[in-house]
Amino acid sequence: MVQVDPLIDLLERAGVGRASAVHVTGPSGLSALLWLCRHGFERVAYVRSGVAHPHEEPDAVVVAHTCGLAWLQSLLRHGPRVREGGVLIFRSPLPAAGPGDPVHALLALYGYAVERCVHGAHRELHVARRRSLLAKAA
Repeated sequence: MVQVDPLIDLLERAGVGRASAVHVTGPSGLSALLWLCRHGFERVAYVRSGVAHPHEEPDAVVVAHTCGLAWLQSLLRHGPRVREGGVLIFRSPLPAAGPGDPVHALLALYGYAVERCVHGAHRELHVARRRSLLAKAA
């Protein structure tokens, strides 16, 4: 039996395949870019966070470090952005005890719907899909 890498499985479940356009950002972005290339992803690029790339809207943006709320808001505000229907994959610290998750609320404010949230010991992993303009209007 062939064993599937958990990250590749996560990407495939999110609809991101080896031919998908994937942008990697964050301080560990180079390592993530090399890992994806070694695993057969053909269209991977590193982009600086906080820099808008209006002519490029990839299928996925992978953030290669743990995002605090302020850093995530800056990313959502200034880019890079995924195409409508694309996914943003990142980790954040576990939220403090209380009602609701501020990360999920921030994502919704910027037009993303959380599809998957995996809680770990100290962090949670998010897969959030950018909604279409029609879905946001409804």
